Amino acid sequence: MAEHSLLAAVTAGVVDAAVSLGWDRDALIAEAGLDAALLADPDARVPLAHEIRLWEVLSRQPVGLALGERLGLTAMGVVGYAMRAGTTVAQALDWMQRYRAVLHPDLVPRMERRSGPEGERIVFAKVVPLPFARLGEPVHAQAAAMVATMRALTGRHELRTRFVRYPMPRPADPLAVERWFGAPVGWGAPEFEIAFDASLLALPLTHSDPHLLSYLARRADDLLARLGEQESITARVRREAGTLLASGEARLSAVARRVAMSERTLHRRLAAEGTTFAALLDDARRERALLLLGDRRLSGSEIAFLLGYAEPAAFFRAFRRWTGETPQRWRASRGAGRPDGAGAATG
Repeated sequence: MAEHSLLAAVTAGVVDAAVSLGWDRDALIAEAGLDAALLADPDARVPLAHEIRLWEVLSRQPVGLALGERLGLTAMGVVGYAMRAGTTVAQALDWMQRYRAVLHPDLVPRMERRSGPEGERIVFAKVVPLPFARLGEPVHAQAAAMVATMRALTGRHELRTRFVRYPMPRPADPLAVERWFGAPVGWGAPEFEIAFDASLLALPLTHSDPHLLSYLARRADDLLARLGEQESITARVRREAGTLLASGEARLSAVARRVAMSERTLHRRLAAEGTTFAALLDDARRERALLLLGDRRLSGSEIAFLLGYAEPAAFFRAFRRWTGETPQRWRASRGAGRPDGAGAATG
């Protein structure tokens, strides 16, 4: 299913960007366990586990921002080319949302419009899956890639974001990241967020081509159909629960609304896939707990509150069930939240 693989064009784009930064292509592909034949077919699917392994290899160096700015539209394969052939920036971004399952359901941030004292913003936000949040460099790469994408769509090569928020602890020296964006950068946020002026949505695209867009749309629809069921209910509920945990308590009623089902129907669909809402919420809490423990500024009691537990004792019992350890012992044994800023990206 879509949640277990991603479009080969995405992985191939990451490999090409790494090679442009001096990595040896054959050695990188071999160490990451990638199939060179799959990478040669942009419409193929790469197992998610191999993408994670690729980033484990790349994250030995602070390459995130430099690599991400080399990505953008072409690294999204047919979806990226369709975006470029549209009429406006708004249409292009709608395409990215529409075909997110072709890329990978967790790869594309959701797009929101927000109003504030500084005006209208478009904000791209997502809960970062735990393996990538731990590494850090993939998050830096996504932030830089979103800037590269907006620059490519608008034709404004000096375009700046308005703010960036990372779901990672502040590194000892954040200046390299802040200088790269030239905008406020927040750390320890519930989700990854990056914002741009909403006025950009109305800009026309310089490479608009209705005939090419029609062809690419059919191709993207074919890829979507090839995936079969775009995404299991289990995967959707797990992600929505994670999103709601990042901004408040994940209740069944709220998750049901987000997946457009009644609570009874949601229970029945999950049962058909061999799981329950309680089990998926437990999984989401476990993943988020491991991420939050990376920030030493948060106490166990504060983490319990952020996970929606009524009292810290309930969180401590759950954590021991998940790991066999207390949160304090788990954090200490893994050096979580090292103050040396390891993993901070440079540009």
